Amino acid sequence: MIMMIGCSSKLIISASCRVPMVAQCCRGQSSNKRFIRQSYLFLQNRTIRWSSSSQSQAASADSVATNIDHHQPPLLGRIALVSGTTALATPAFPALGFLYAVLRVTVPDANARKLMEGRWGTLLSFTTWTVLPNLYHGAVTSLILPCAVSNALVAGCTYGLIDVLSGGPKGNYADLLLQKPWVTGAGIGATVGYIAPNHVYGPVMEYAWQIEGMTQSMNYVMSVPFATEVSVATGAVAGMILHPLLYYPINGISGIHWGFPLAAVTSVLYFIYYGRDESGLPVPEGSYIDRSNMDLVDSILRYNNTSGQIETYSLKSEQFIGSVEKCFQGREIAESSRSYSSSYGNKVVFDDRLLAFVYNYWDVKTATRYPDHVVSNIPSTSSLHAKQESMLVTDASVATLLHKNDLVAIQTAIDEVDNKSSDVKQPTTDLKSRKEINIALELLMMLQQASKQEDGVLQKQYTDEIPKLEKYIRQKSPKIVLYTNDEECKGESVESQLRNGGWKRPENLSIALEQWHHVQEESYKSWRNRALLATSVVVSIGCSLLLSR
Repeated sequence: MIMMIGCSSKLIISASCRVPMVAQCCRGQSSNKRFIRQSYLFLQNRTIRWSSSSQSQAASADSVATNIDHHQPPLLGRIALVSGTTALATPAFPALGFLYAVLRVTVPDANARKLMEGRWGTLLSFTTWTVLPNLYHGAVTSLILPCAVSNALVAGCTYGLIDVLSGGPKGNYADLLLQKPWVTGAGIGATVGYIAPNHVYGPVMEYAWQIEGMTQSMNYVMSVPFATEVSVATGAVAGMILHPLLYYPINGISGIHWGFPLAAVTSVLYFIYYGRDESGLPVPEGSYIDRSNMDLVDSILRYNNTSGQIETYSLKSEQFIGSVEKCFQGREIAESSRSYSSSYGNKVVFDDRLLAFVYNYWDVKTATRYPDHVVSNIPSTSSLHAKQESMLVTDASVATLLHKNDLVAIQTAIDEVDNKSSDVKQPTTDLKSRKEINIALELLMMLQQASKQEDGVLQKQYTDEIPKLEKYIRQKSPKIVLYTNDEECKGESVESQLRNGGWKRPENLSIALEQWHHVQEESYKSWRNRALLATSVVVSIGCSLLLSR
């Protein structure tokens, strides 16, 4: 451009040098001077305009190139858009196939079907409002996922081939191939409808679900009359519908980066196939327990002496796992699995949804091949309640030793929760009896602790009293767990909980002994009164019999 401006300047200078010579030859006529001046100004203006126009055209070309690069996706981006949109629309394909199949079977004649166009309102309404929403349900889309992946692969490869042959959306052959709806719409759709079900669905399903024989099964399905015809027709119709939706994202939308449509398609794909709570392969209710819920299945309610609250305790992990509601949630899960197992002929329950799906709908030998994923020994309601009652009694005893002033409140709360978690109303705990048990329990733990510390002063007391205390406590409360050696779950016994709670025996043992002797006297009086009552009843009955003779 600089060279051209230089040449123009030389031309102007040359013209200006020649003009005086012409003027001298014409003897300085005034008309020639005006002509020379006007010619000079004309050439100067044209040179400046040409230079400005060249610069603006170059800037405009650079701007257009930048916009094309910015808004039109590259080849891989275009392929990803086509593949993603195809996968996103795959759940709708069975609805289109259903519509075509019904018409194909009910009206075999093609001319008759054409004459009936516009009279399919009821069938179309049923397909749109009943069939289609169910196909986009989370569990169904999870089942369709291998088909969606297969369709996306075939559609992406086919489009990529056409795009390369066309030279891109702006290529020399784009008008002949890429921009034709019959090629990139119906053509790609029909190709997907033929290749994917016949050659791709089976291998992808075998890889995704780890199921052998899916290829043979798909071959059998596609051998059914009209199956390939329905599939190809469905693909062609779907391709014609998707073509206008993809036209602008593929060619570029002014003002929008090509990455935004691709990100939108990716986000919707994630939501449809994975991001919802109900996503997952459809399995019978109760046949599958998520691993995150395994601790809830065998959970019970216990009094947590650390927090001072009644919480859910897992017998599997042997730890507190949350609020009371989690225990009730676990019981619902366990009851559902027990009902499934008994109703379907002792079928097994899995902790993996895929294996549960395969086991129930394809191969019952899955349980033998994957024994580590079989959930066995789901506890019964009665066994869970018995364990809960035993632990609540132990927890209540420990709580009253650690928090003596809270005996009434603690026991009342435990009774309320126990009744709520049981179908049968439980009798209210006798607080007087609980106090007597706690007196004996406290003395027993004091003497046991003293025996381990080898306190010589207390040697005689714990040697004589420990067996009596153990017998009394176990007679009064047989469900209580006294020692670590008696534990079924780690840390459930009175001994372990007191040790973990930092309990220390009172220094004054005489008070505890005095209370224990008082309990024994009361117990002796109670038994004596009962014996006297029984004796009096026997005597009165005997006297009545003698008098009756």
